Amino acid sequence: MRKKAAVVSRGWLGDTIACSAAASSLCEKGYETTFFIRWPQLKPIFDNDRRFVTRLYGRFLTYKISRPLFGAYYDVVIREPKSWSYKEPFTSEIRRIAGCEPVREYTLKLSAAQMAMTKINSSGTFPVIAMARDTYKRAYGRDVDALVAALSHIADIHWVGLSQEMDSKKGKNVSLVRDASLICHSDLFVGPEGGLLWVAAGLGTRCVYFTEHIAEISKNSQKGDPANVLGCRNHFEDSSHIDLPAYCSNDFVVKKIVEILQIGYQSIC
Repeated sequence: MRKKAAVVSRGWLGDTIACSAAASSLCEKGYETTFFIRWPQLKPIFDNDRRFVTRLYGRFLTYKISRPLFGAYYDVVIREPKSWSYKEPFTSEIRRIAGCEPVREYTLKLSAAQMAMTKINSSGTFPVIAMARDTYKRAYGRDVDALVAALSHIADIHWVGLSQEMDSKKGKNVSLVRDASLICHSDLFVGPEGGLLWVAAGLGTRCVYFTEHIAEISKNSQKGDPANVLGCRNHFEDSSHIDLPAYCSNDFVVKKIVEILQIGYQSIC
């Protein structure tokens, strides 16, 4: 009989995706693995990964209440740390806690039906950018409207993520599948460090991301260097993901995206 393992995530969207790395690695070590999550919108995506079974738990199954139940049923129970060390990418850290090789990379999958949920209406003249609405929430003084106006001259912009007026916790029951499908069909994902960046990188879409939020965390960080931990550039070796310099100008952002998408500068005029 195969030994059973449970992985319990307790943090935000990105933390949960990071913990899925331990679930997949434990399965590869021979464990029958169950992955416990608190974000319903991630379950349809995780259900595509046959290496583990994903289960939802809510506020009545708390971290402490679940402890005796898990210990009686599972041979191994891995819990997301209450505080990450910030000494290595979260995917590496959770795998190390699980006794697995501390590999950085992780993957997310969509089914054929989920991929077909979104069809991008594009002229085909411009590349397609999936842009996170979180860019407004984590603008840190950036004129996002001006940036979008400039980018609209070189690409078709499609918005993904929750409305900027909606709190993340209140968006738990808003499906991520359509956004994930749109991101998969896009040439580039643009947004701040956060949950959607984790989704885009895991799906294999090239990412350009703002690092102001990471810089702000670094100011008060007492351990490790968040700049070397957060963001998909730190999760994929030799990756094409680009982390923009914190507080860089909109002009710099546009020129970097032009360079990445290999668009002629004449296209901007």
